[in-house]
Amino acid sequence: MKLIKLASTGILSIVLLTGCTNLAAPQQKEESKVEQVKAVAEVNDPKAWKDISTPEGFNEYGIEPTLKAWIAFHAEDVPKTTDVNEYYPRTKRLTTEYKYFRVQGDDLQKDFENLNVLQIWMGHLEYVLSRQNTLESDRAKFNDDLKKSFKYFTEMLHDLDIVINYDGKGETFGLTRQLDGNKVKELESYLYVN
Repeated sequence: MKLIKLASTGILSIVLLTGCTNLAAPQQKEESKVEQVKAVAEVNDPKAWKDISTPEGFNEYGIEPTLKAWIAFHAEDVPKTTDVNEYYPRTKRLTTEYKYFRVQGDDLQKDFENLNVLQIWMGHLEYVLSRQNTLESDRAKFNDDLKKSFKYFTEMLHDLDIVINYDGKGETFGLTRQLDGNKVKELESYLYVN
């Protein structure tokens, strides 16, 4: 009788332990699935960005060759001019230096792309204004467009400085996707629809 009770208790214990083990295993799998989903979400976050600059060889302006120093320098320097003839050269300097300073991240990359398109548009406007055969009636419109483009450029540069150097904290003009700016559609309509 004792042998039967001992055998029954042993079998019952094995059944219970097996059942508990089977119940515990799916929970661990679910937890690891949740962690994997979180990891994928972080990778695909359009706001997540990182500095992938390679500033070796950059030796301009006497500044530290970092993304933060570079963007801060231009955010302060580019808007200093009121001379329309200086707009394009100042913006061109910044965009030619992109080869040294880069970011990775969907929204911030789009912001830098918009900045580059603004600079290209200003180059076109400057070219059209320099042509002898441009009608005088068109010159005023092109000149106004050049001023408007430069204003967008400097404001966007300011917003990018806020993103990169101040973790997005500070007053902005609302022109960056990175900060969900309220004027991004206005800017992109100006750049890509006109």
